[in-house]
Amino acid sequence: MSQVSPSLRHFFFGFDVFFLVIVELITVTAPAPLFKHYQDNFEVQTTHRYIFGSITVVISILGAHGAHTANRMSLTVYLVCMFIGSLLMLSAGIIAAAARPNLGRVMEERFRLLLPLDQASADIRDQVERLQTSLHCCGLFGYKDWENSIPDSCLCKQDVEECQTVSYTNLLLNLFWQKKSVFTQPCFPIIISSVARNANITLGVTFGLFVLTLFGMVLSSLLIYQMYNTSIRLNCQWTGQPPAYELLDDVPEKTPSAPNPPWNKKKIRNLQMLFGDRKYI
Repeated sequence: MSQVSPSLRHFFFGFDVFFLVIVELITVTAPAPLFKHYQDNFEVQTTHRYIFGSITVVISILGAHGAHTANRMSLTVYLVCMFIGSLLMLSAGIIAAAARPNLGRVMEERFRLLLPLDQASADIRDQVERLQTSLHCCGLFGYKDWENSIPDSCLCKQDVEECQTVSYTNLLLNLFWQKKSVFTQPCFPIIISSVARNANITLGVTFGLFVLTLFGMVLSSLLIYQMYNTSIRLNCQWTGQPPAYELLDDVPEKTPSAPNPPWNKKKIRNLQMLFGDRKYI
């Protein structure tokens, strides 16, 4: 553990906390659609977001624990989970990006199935009227969507530039024509603009999370690599022979040197003849 960089561990721990906070903020602050006709689909998406946020909490805690305690197993599980999550986010981002150009056409086809609005269900009429009141618009594609039953939520003052005067037949008295000042702006362009903006934000968030998961994978891989190298060094130090003993074992044994050969008698006589005096020999 001493060989693992403390700065890398602290940086990874901070990144893990930052990633957790970002995901939870995205989970909580995801915008709701303006028109909630497909409320069931929106509720399913909300449930999926909360499940994704809960899983992210578990993975982040696992990674933070592995970094704090230098637990290689926890970091390995964290790395595998981040790898799977990056693949899921990348595939979801690619599918959403491919479907983005056809979003307006698909939405228009679905909303035209709701016409005429005066014959739609009470829930659809209530949602459209709330939109008309808050957004100052009339009808999904114009005031004619209501045919001859223009609601009060479409009405506006005549002296306002965004109003227009229209004539329509009264349902009770078909012989008479009535005039009303209604909002000129239809609601569908506002709705599709909001949906397109949310789709762009979703794409940006998806690819941003994909980049963050890649960064987390890199950091966890570095920590695992340092821990693996540390464990190898420790094993080598404990299982190998001490270097000092290896040097002593490699030194060859010294053989005792042979004694100097004794002088022979011939050499002694020659010296006696040379010096003459026997007492020096």
